[in-house]
Amino acid sequence: MPYRPKDIYRGRRKFRVPLSILLFAVTFLLAGSIGMFFFLQQYMVYDADGATLQLPFGREDQAPDLPEGLPTPEPTFEPVEVQVVWENPDFEDVDMGTWDKLKPVQGLFISQNTVQDASALAASVSAVKSGGYSMAVLEMKNRTGRLAWASEAETARAYLTSGATDVTAVIEDLHQAGKTVAAQISCFADSLLLQHNWSFALRYADGSVCQNDDGSYWLDPYDQTVRTYLTDLALELAAMGFDEIILADLYHPVSEQGFTYSVTPVTGADPVVAVCQTGRRIAEALEDTDTAVSVRINADSLRSGNGAQTGQDIAVFWRMFARLYCPTYNEVLASDKELAVEKSNGGDAEARFVPVTGVIPEEGSKSYLIG
Repeated sequence: MPYRPKDIYRGRRKFRVPLSILLFAVTFLLAGSIGMFFFLQQYMVYDADGATLQLPFGREDQAPDLPEGLPTPEPTFEPVEVQVVWENPDFEDVDMGTWDKLKPVQGLFISQNTVQDASALAASVSAVKSGGYSMAVLEMKNRTGRLAWASEAETARAYLTSGATDVTAVIEDLHQAGKTVAAQISCFADSLLLQHNWSFALRYADGSVCQNDDGSYWLDPYDQTVRTYLTDLALELAAMGFDEIILADLYHPVSEQGFTYSVTPVTGADPVVAVCQTGRRIAEALEDTDTAVSVRINADSLRSGNGAQTGQDIAVFWRMFARLYCPTYNEVLASDKELAVEKSNGGDAEARFVPVTGVIPEEGSKSYLIG
């Protein structure tokens, strides 16, 4: 006959309830003690005499005593608006070096679209090797603002302007063939950077953003972040093995309505100061490297004599840069060279003035860039 539950004898457990209460109390006290220990750590003060506990309540509100020898803290002032003021530098003493060792160059310009196309780049490299050229000029940053390579520059990483093309093997290949390799970068024309941060924009007097005829936007030539960005890019390209950096779009747009800047120059806005100071910073940054810094000038700055408006002071450029690249054509090549050489500070004019043309100059110029 099976047992029913009420027929089963169960002994009385006299200590079960008290024991449970005791264990709960011990656990609560232990957890509380641990929590209190970590909570009070913020009120521990350590000094040469050991550690003391200073609770926030029950004491007078007074500044703590400072160790002897430390200065008394200055009072805190209310925040005020600050306007950055820029003093115009003097370029009379600019002389980045002598250019006696420069030799004439016969270059082929390779656009950024070609640089980023592996098969097209290979064909261009082959043309440089077999076409009688002594130099290849690779466009590594065009007016869109997109870089051809994966840059580690702080601004490039912050605003996603990098590309993904690795040209180090191409540079080595051309060097082994005895060719010079230059990198060209657009300086102040940069739409991509402004799409991420419009505070870098050069603006007209009415506040609108300055835009070039081809639709590209213009960076503020006074902006320190812009200057640092361009300098960082030039240093990276030099480290990659480029023999020369060519600064394109290093000029100031011209407009009758005037411009506004991120700084307030003491003596008024001066395009020559804005442009030349940027170029000087880049040139000085690469002064201890084996990479030369050159500039691609606008023909109007040379022919029309409006360097004061475009910022391209040819006399300063000659002292600051290794070579001056100038878009021209056969009919005016001789006169362009004559205008440029008038302000030259020495060196071989055939090596330092490089006409940029669509075909090899008929006049037999020793230096030229095709493209």
